Amino acid sequence: MVDSPPMTAAEAQARRASVQKRLTQVEEEIVRLRRELATLGVDQRLPGLYLTVEVAGTTALLPVEAVMEVVRLVAIEPLPAALPHVRGTMLYRGTPAVVVDLAALLGVRREPDLDAHLVICGGARMVAVLVDRVRDLVESPVLVDGAASGETAHAWDGTGLMAGLCRTSEGIRPLLRASAILAVPEGA
Repeated sequence: MVDSPPMTAAEAQARRASVQKRLTQVEEEIVRLRRELATLGVDQRLPGLYLTVEVAGTTALLPVEAVMEVVRLVAIEPLPAALPHVRGTMLYRGTPAVVVDLAALLGVRREPDLDAHLVICGGARMVAVLVDRVRDLVESPVLVDGAASGETAHAWDGTGLMAGLCRTSEGIRPLLRASAILAVPEGA
């Protein structure tokens, strides 16, 4: 086995960008396939498990394949000149993670409660998604067409994070695109 030379910082950044681009393309294809599945008839179930998160008085589903762990809120180190939805960084098991506040993406400014959660997600960069709380797991939710279900506009509509709508025992919930949440620019 031949050892390859270590990557330079520029090569690593280019590789991360390439992986993130491919992940976004796969996620967009999944969204298209879910929409196509919804048009094929009622009660089309999405395979897998989805984490229900509560943010700023609303709930949404997040695919568990993106989730590594859920932890309680810890100290967050602010990042100067960061985007409004980037709260800062934290250490997760010795690895730095960028903290993305979903409430800020919804346009809600607030200090999180002490019982808030961080949903740790892996990707090109480790991201900790700040939510008010994690509520439950949903298995195989039913994908629905929002217009056909009579659903009105959601707070998530303008965020670019929503992949579709799902019917659960709790009602209609937005399905979030994990790749959009994890796409935190370098230096953010």
